[in-house]
Amino acid sequence: MNVIFRLKGMDRMTRRTIFNGMRGIAIGAHRGASAYAPENTMAAFDRALDCGADLIELDVQLTKDGEIVVFHDLNTGKTTNGHGPLSDYTLAELRELDAGSWFSEAYAGQRIPTLAETLAWARNRIWLSIEMKQAADCEDLTLAHRTALLVAEHGMNDQVQLMSFQHRLVKAVRDVNAEVRTAPICGQWVEHPIELLESLQAQIFNTPLQHLSAERVAELRERGYYVYGSMSDDPDVFARLQAIGVDAMDTNIPDVMRELRVHVRQ
Repeated sequence: MNVIFRLKGMDRMTRRTIFNGMRGIAIGAHRGASAYAPENTMAAFDRALDCGADLIELDVQLTKDGEIVVFHDLNTGKTTNGHGPLSDYTLAELRELDAGSWFSEAYAGQRIPTLAETLAWARNRIWLSIEMKQAADCEDLTLAHRTALLVAEHGMNDQVQLMSFQHRLVKAVRDVNAEVRTAPICGQWVEHPIELLESLQAQIFNTPLQHLSAERVAELRERGYYVYGSMSDDPDVFARLQAIGVDAMDTNIPDVMRELRVHVRQ
């Protein structure tokens, strides 16, 4: 890959981008408002808007024929009427699956969206937090490259963060896109988060509350980084994340957290 998307003539510090301009913690709808609608479907994304979420967290994978779809599990069986790995399906085959009935018959016929469709729907409407997912032993960087290019082609570098537990995918985004914000997801303690972010050319540190403190958040923010407090439906966790000054977190119940949000930066 040798295509680099870079925005010209705009100050990174002043242009309107994801997480800029918030008066309090940004509330992300985890896989859409997934407490109320089937995860990673357009119904869940519509519900997230209705709930007043600031952004939508979603997951992307590659199909057998190299298309990018929005789906969480590596296997199709939990949330569709399919069987086996998603990577064994072509896009056309995935389009035939029902992604809503498992949640409720009211959502029968919901389909697996493509990333392109989701970007077009979200553009100038809501921020997106996109997690890139593939098998842990897969070394291929195609998902990172194609996702980063698609975000740029839709003119949404300022509206998106790309993240992954697989940090090589986070780093690979920079092969093709110099502007979109990126985040390594860190489920375990990281002794030197700033060094990690620098090595990946990333801007956002994503880790759960137990690995954060007010001092750690302050140090990251003073150095110009953002802090993402992972996912929780616990109002006490949400309150503590607000108190230590994180920039964003995810929840399945964005409407509930919105009611609890304090609109002043701690």
